[in-house]
Amino acid sequence: MKRALTIKQDVTQIATVERLTSVFEGIASIKISRIRDKVIISKSFFDDLWQTYRELRINPDEQMKRPHRSKKDHGVIVAITSEGRLSGGLIDEVKTKTEGLLKDSHGAVDVMVIGSHGYSVFEQQGIDVTYAYALPESDERFDVEEIIYILKEYDDITVLYQTYESLRVQKVVAIELIATIQQLGNEVESQSDAHIVSSKTFVFEPGISDIADQLESLMMEVALTQMIMESKLAQYASRFNAMNRAKHKAGEMKLGVTREFYRAKRNESDERLKETMKTLIRRMA
Repeated sequence: MKRALTIKQDVTQIATVERLTSVFEGIASIKISRIRDKVIISKSFFDDLWQTYRELRINPDEQMKRPHRSKKDHGVIVAITSEGRLSGGLIDEVKTKTEGLLKDSHGAVDVMVIGSHGYSVFEQQGIDVTYAYALPESDERFDVEEIIYILKEYDDITVLYQTYESLRVQKVVAIELIATIQQLGNEVESQSDAHIVSSKTFVFEPGISDIADQLESLMMEVALTQMIMESKLAQYASRFNAMNRAKHKAGEMKLGVTREFYRAKRNESDERLKETMKTLIRRMA
Protein backbone atom coordinates (compact mmCIF):
# COMPACT_ATOMS: atom_id res chain seq x y z
CA MET A 1 0.00 0.00 0.00
CA LYS A 2 1.16 3.55 -0.73
CA ARG A 3 2.27 5.74 2.11
CA ALA A 4 -0.35 8.20 3.42
CA LEU A 5 1.79 11.19 2.40
CA THR A 6 1.97 9.97 -1.21
CA ILE A 7 -1.78 9.32 -1.29
CA LYS A 8 -2.42 12.81 0.11
CA GLN A 9 -0.48 14.26 -2.85
CA ASP A 10 -2.72 12.24 -5.19
CA VAL A 11 -5.80 13.71 -3.46
CA THR A 12 -4.45 17.23 -3.97
CA GLN A 13 -3.79 16.61 -7.69
CA ILE A 14 -7.26 15.13 -8.26
CA ALA A 15 -8.84 18.07 -6.41
CA THR A 16 -6.98 20.44 -8.76
CA VAL A 17 -8.38 18.58 -11.79
CA GLU A 18 -11.86 18.77 -10.26
CA ARG A 19 -11.57 22.55 -9.81
CA LEU A 20 -10.22 23.07 -13.34
CA THR A 21 -12.98 21.04 -14.97
CA SER A 22 -15.53 22.99 -12.93
CA VAL A 23 -14.04 26.27 -14.22
CA PHE A 24 -14.11 25.05 -17.85
CA GLU A 25 -17.68 23.86 -17.34
CA GLY A 26 -18.63 27.34 -16.14
CA ILE A 27 -16.90 29.02 -19.11
CA ALA A 28 -18.75 26.75 -21.56
CA SER A 29 -22.04 27.55 -19.80
CA ILE A 30 -21.44 31.31 -20.17
CA LYS A 31 -20.59 30.94 -23.86
CA ILE A 32 -23.73 28.82 -24.44
CA SER A 33 -25.88 31.57 -22.93
CA ARG A 34 -24.25 34.31 -25.02
CA ILE A 35 -24.43 32.49 -28.36
CA ARG A 36 -28.01 31.35 -27.75
CA ASP A 37 -29.01 35.01 -27.43
CA LYS A 38 -27.16 35.86 -30.65
CA VAL A 39 -28.99 33.10 -32.54
CA ILE A 40 -32.32 34.56 -31.43
CA ILE A 41 -31.28 38.08 -32.50
CA SER A 42 -30.03 36.76 -35.84
CA LYS A 43 -33.36 35.01 -36.47
CA SER A 44 -35.21 38.27 -35.80
CA PHE A 45 -32.92 40.12 -38.23
CA PHE A 46 -33.56 37.49 -40.91
CA ASP A 47 -37.32 37.94 -40.47
CA ASP A 48 -36.97 41.68 -41.08
CA LEU A 49 -34.82 41.10 -44.16
CA TRP A 50 -37.31 38.66 -45.65
CA GLN A 51 -40.18 41.07 -45.13
CA THR A 52 -38.33 43.73 -47.13
CA TYR A 53 -37.23 41.21 -49.76
CA ARG A 54 -40.75 39.86 -50.23
CA GLU A 55 -42.12 43.35 -50.71
CA LEU A 56 -39.57 44.04 -53.47
CA ARG A 57 -40.08 40.88 -55.54
CA ILE A 58 -42.57 41.21 -58.36
CA ASN A 59 -42.73 37.50 -59.11
CA PRO A 60 -42.52 35.21 -56.03
CA ASP A 61 -41.46 32.30 -58.30
CA GLU A 62 -38.13 34.04 -58.89
CA GLN A 63 -37.14 34.22 -55.22
CA MET A 64 -33.58 32.98 -54.61
CA LYS A 65 -33.22 31.74 -58.22
CA ARG A 66 -29.86 33.53 -58.78
CA PRO A 67 -30.08 33.43 -62.60
CA HIS A 68 -26.54 34.76 -63.20
CA ARG A 69 -24.62 32.15 -61.20
CA SER A 70 -21.46 30.96 -62.95
CA LYS A 71 -21.45 27.35 -61.71
CA LYS A 72 -24.78 25.99 -62.89
CA ASP A 73 -25.20 22.22 -62.53
CA HIS A 74 -22.39 22.34 -59.96
CA GLY A 75 -22.73 21.60 -56.25
CA VAL A 76 -20.76 22.47 -53.15
CA ILE A 77 -20.66 20.91 -49.68
CA VAL A 78 -19.96 23.30 -46.82
CA ALA A 79 -18.61 21.39 -43.80
CA ILE A 80 -18.68 23.47 -40.60
CA THR A 81 -16.18 21.91 -38.19
CA SER A 82 -14.02 23.40 -35.43
CA GLU A 83 -10.78 25.24 -34.80
CA GLY A 84 -9.50 23.08 -31.96
CA ARG A 85 -9.45 19.44 -30.99
CA LEU A 86 -12.00 19.72 -28.19
CA SER A 87 -14.94 18.95 -30.45
CA GLY A 88 -15.88 15.43 -29.45
CA GLY A 89 -16.83 13.27 -32.43
CA LEU A 90 -18.05 16.27 -34.46
CA ILE A 91 -15.34 16.27 -37.13
CA ASP A 92 -15.43 12.50 -37.65
CA GLU A 93 -19.20 12.59 -38.11
CA VAL A 94 -19.07 15.57 -40.48
CA LYS A 95 -16.27 13.88 -42.45
CA THR A 96 -18.25 10.64 -42.74
CA LYS A 97 -21.37 12.48 -43.93
CA THR A 98 -19.29 14.46 -46.43
CA GLU A 99 -17.83 11.25 -47.86
CA GLY A 100 -21.36 9.82 -48.15
CA LEU A 101 -22.65 12.89 -50.00
CA LEU A 102 -19.67 12.84 -52.38
CA LYS A 103 -20.23 9.15 -53.06
CA ASP A 104 -23.93 9.67 -53.78
CA SER A 105 -23.45 12.76 -55.95
CA HIS A 106 -24.15 12.50 -59.67
CA GLY A 107 -22.37 15.66 -60.79
CA ALA A 108 -19.41 17.85 -59.99
CA VAL A 109 -19.22 18.73 -56.28
CA ASP A 110 -16.67 20.93 -54.52
CA VAL A 111 -15.93 20.85 -50.80
CA MET A 112 -15.57 23.88 -48.52
CA VAL A 113 -14.40 23.35 -44.94
CA ILE A 114 -14.91 25.98 -42.25
CA GLY A 115 -12.63 25.26 -39.28
CA SER A 116 -8.86 24.74 -39.31
CA HIS A 117 -8.82 21.45 -37.42
CA GLY A 118 -11.54 20.06 -39.66
CA TYR A 119 -9.54 21.05 -42.74
CA SER A 120 -6.44 19.20 -41.48
CA VAL A 121 -8.52 16.07 -40.79
CA PHE A 122 -10.12 16.21 -44.25
CA GLU A 123 -6.69 16.59 -45.87
CA GLN A 124 -5.28 13.65 -43.90
CA GLN A 125 -8.21 11.47 -45.02
CA GLY A 126 -7.60 12.33 -48.66
CA ILE A 127 -10.73 14.43 -49.19
CA ASP A 128 -10.09 17.07 -51.84
CA VAL A 129 -10.90 20.44 -50.25
CA THR A 130 -11.53 23.27 -52.72
CA TYR A 131 -11.96 26.07 -50.16
CA ALA A 132 -10.89 26.32 -46.53
CA TYR A 133 -11.65 29.01 -43.95
CA ALA A 134 -10.82 29.37 -40.27
CA LEU A 135 -13.58 29.92 -37.74
CA PRO A 136 -13.25 33.28 -35.98
CA GLU A 137 -11.61 33.10 -32.56
CA SER A 138 -14.23 35.42 -31.09
CA ASP A 139 -17.92 34.63 -30.81
CA GLU A 140 -18.77 38.29 -31.35
CA ARG A 141 -18.64 38.52 -35.14
CA PHE A 142 -18.71 36.09 -38.06
CA ASP A 143 -17.77 37.69 -41.36
CA VAL A 144 -18.98 35.31 -44.08
CA GLU A 145 -19.22 37.81 -46.94
CA GLU A 146 -16.34 36.23 -48.89
CA ILE A 147 -17.79 32.76 -48.37
CA ILE A 148 -21.23 33.85 -49.64
CA TYR A 149 -19.61 35.52 -52.66
CA ILE A 150 -18.32 32.06 -53.63
CA LEU A 151 -21.39 30.05 -52.65
CA LYS A 152 -23.93 32.19 -54.53
CA GLU A 153 -22.41 30.99 -57.82
CA TYR A 154 -23.34 27.34 -57.17
CA ASP A 155 -26.52 25.52 -58.09
CA ASP A 156 -26.72 23.32 -55.00
CA ILE A 157 -25.31 24.34 -51.62
CA THR A 158 -25.37 21.65 -48.92
CA VAL A 159 -24.31 22.67 -45.41
CA LEU A 160 -23.18 20.11 -42.83
CA TYR A 161 -23.17 21.39 -39.28
CA GLN A 162 -23.85 20.40 -35.70
CA THR A 163 -27.24 21.43 -34.37
CA TYR A 164 -28.07 22.27 -30.78
CA GLU A 165 -31.07 20.16 -29.78
CA SER A 166 -30.57 20.67 -26.05
CA LEU A 167 -27.77 20.93 -23.53
CA ARG A 168 -27.46 17.15 -23.59
CA VAL A 169 -28.28 16.43 -27.22
CA GLN A 170 -26.39 17.62 -30.32
CA LYS A 171 -26.38 16.06 -33.77
CA VAL A 172 -24.90 16.65 -37.22
CA VAL A 173 -27.37 17.44 -40.00
CA ALA A 174 -27.17 18.20 -43.71
CA ILE A 175 -29.38 20.93 -45.15
CA GLU A 176 -29.75 22.58 -48.55
CA LEU A 177 -29.02 26.27 -47.93
CA ILE A 178 -31.30 27.88 -50.52
CA ALA A 179 -34.26 25.61 -49.71
CA THR A 180 -33.77 26.35 -46.01
CA ILE A 181 -33.78 30.10 -46.65
CA GLN A 182 -36.98 29.77 -48.66
CA GLN A 183 -38.52 27.70 -45.88
CA LEU A 184 -37.56 30.31 -43.28
CA GLY A 185 -39.05 32.93 -45.54
CA ASN A 186 -42.29 31.02 -45.90
CA GLU A 187 -42.58 30.84 -42.12
CA VAL A 188 -42.21 34.61 -41.96
CA GLU A 189 -44.60 35.10 -44.86
CA SER A 190 -47.33 33.04 -43.21
CA GLN A 191 -47.36 35.52 -40.36
CA SER A 192 -47.19 38.61 -42.54
CA ASP A 193 -49.62 40.87 -44.36
CA ALA A 194 -46.88 42.63 -46.33
CA HIS A 195 -47.81 44.19 -49.66
CA ILE A 196 -45.89 43.85 -52.92
CA VAL A 197 -43.76 46.85 -53.90
CA SER A 198 -43.10 46.93 -57.63
CA SER A 199 -41.37 49.18 -60.12
CA LYS A 200 -44.81 50.16 -61.40
CA THR A 201 -45.52 52.15 -58.25
CA PHE A 202 -42.00 53.12 -57.09
CA VAL A 203 -38.77 54.31 -58.70
CA PHE A 204 -35.71 52.29 -57.58
CA GLU A 205 -32.06 53.30 -57.83
CA PRO A 206 -30.31 50.99 -58.55
CA GLY A 207 -32.84 48.70 -60.20
CA ILE A 208 -35.24 46.59 -58.18
CA SER A 209 -33.47 43.39 -59.30
CA ASP A 210 -30.12 44.68 -58.05
CA ILE A 211 -31.63 45.51 -54.67
CA ALA A 212 -33.30 42.10 -54.46
CA ASP A 213 -30.03 40.36 -55.37
CA GLN A 214 -28.25 42.24 -52.60
CA LEU A 215 -30.91 41.23 -50.11
CA GLU A 216 -30.54 37.61 -51.22
CA SER A 217 -26.82 37.76 -50.46
CA LEU A 218 -27.56 39.30 -47.06
CA MET A 219 -30.08 36.58 -46.23
CA MET A 220 -27.58 33.90 -47.22
CA GLU A 221 -25.02 35.55 -44.94
CA VAL A 222 -27.46 35.67 -42.05
CA ALA A 223 -28.56 32.05 -42.55
CA LEU A 224 -24.98 30.74 -42.79
CA THR A 225 -23.95 32.81 -39.75
CA GLN A 226 -26.84 31.25 -37.82
CA MET A 227 -25.56 27.78 -38.73
CA ILE A 228 -22.01 28.63 -37.68
CA MET A 229 -23.25 30.03 -34.38
CA GLU A 230 -25.46 27.01 -33.77
CA SER A 231 -22.53 24.70 -34.54
CA LYS A 232 -20.37 26.58 -32.02
CA LEU A 233 -23.27 26.47 -29.57
CA ALA A 234 -23.45 22.69 -29.97
CA GLN A 235 -19.66 22.43 -29.54
CA TYR A 236 -19.80 24.42 -26.30
CA ALA A 237 -22.65 22.18 -25.10
CA SER A 238 -20.57 19.11 -25.94
CA ARG A 239 -17.61 20.65 -24.08
CA PHE A 240 -19.87 21.47 -21.11
CA ASN A 241 -21.02 17.85 -20.96
CA ALA A 242 -17.44 16.56 -21.22
CA MET A 243 -16.26 18.85 -18.41
CA ASN A 244 -19.30 17.96 -16.31
CA ARG A 245 -18.55 14.24 -16.67
CA ALA A 246 -14.85 14.84 -15.94
CA LYS A 247 -15.70 16.89 -12.83
CA HIS A 248 -17.96 14.17 -11.42
CA LYS A 249 -15.41 11.49 -12.30
CA ALA A 250 -12.69 13.49 -10.51
CA GLY A 251 -15.02 13.91 -7.53
CA GLU A 252 -15.59 10.15 -7.35
CA MET A 253 -11.86 9.48 -7.66
CA LYS A 254 -11.07 12.04 -4.96
CA LEU A 255 -13.58 10.40 -2.61
CA GLY A 256 -12.07 6.97 -3.24
CA VAL A 257 -8.48 8.15 -2.86
CA THR A 258 -9.39 10.13 0.29
CA ARG A 259 -10.76 6.94 1.84
CA GLU A 260 -7.55 5.16 0.82
CA PHE A 261 -5.57 7.97 2.48
CA TYR A 262 -7.39 7.54 5.80
CA ARG A 263 -6.95 3.75 5.64
CA ALA A 264 -3.24 4.18 4.98
CA LYS A 265 -3.00 6.72 7.79
CA ARG A 266 -4.72 4.32 10.20
CA ASN A 267 -2.46 1.46 9.10
CA GLU A 268 0.64 3.57 9.61
CA SER A 269 -0.65 4.64 13.03
CA ASP A 270 -1.32 1.00 13.91
CA GLU A 271 2.18 0.03 12.74
CA ARG A 272 3.74 2.76 14.88
CA LEU A 273 1.67 1.58 17.87
CA LYS A 274 2.81 -2.02 17.31
CA GLU A 275 6.45 -0.94 17.13
CA THR A 276 6.02 1.08 20.33
CA MET A 277 4.44 -1.90 22.11
CA LYS A 278 7.24 -4.23 20.94
CA THR A 279 9.85 -1.78 22.20
CA LEU A 280 8.15 -1.53 25.57
CA ILE A 281 7.88 -5.33 25.87
CA ARG A 282 11.59 -5.76 25.04
CA ARG A 283 12.54 -3.22 27.67
CA MET A 284 10.33 -4.87 30.30
CA ALA A 285 11.72 -8.31 29.49
